Amino acid sequence: MADRILLDSTYLLPTFGVEVEGISDQDLKGMRELLLRGEVEFFCLSTTWIELIGKVHREAERAGIDATGRFREAVKSLMEGGYYRWISPSSEDIVIAFKLRRLGHRDIIDNLLYAASITRNMILLTMDRELKEFLKKNGYT
Repeated sequence: MADRILLDSTYLLPTFGVEVEGISDQDLKGMRELLLRGEVEFFCLSTTWIELIGKVHREAERAGIDATGRFREAVKSLMEGGYYRWISPSSEDIVIAFKLRRLGHRDIIDNLLYAASITRNMILLTMDRELKEFLKKNGYT
């Protein structure tokens, strides 16, 4: 049975041409190979678009480029390429995310990602140390 992995936006940014410190082309190639061998399934939460749009826009402005064409191609690839399954937050995910916010974790998208990974028995792939430390400190796996 393939591992079910929920991806943080960090792992989607390279599709838009945004380099991410700590993620190499070799890492991305390895992820693709695992997928093609059927060892993993990759999932993305629909609310991740909120982060992606902001981050890609910010990087394009910083670089002084109009990234509209590349953005359109990347969106099509992510949505229609068949590598990722897009899911929406459930009502339970939203309640868990609210609890995490009340405990003090301010990043709502991360809270939703974590909640969705727990309710669906998925591995959350994230580089967010702050989230990991917060979860550990508050007794979450």
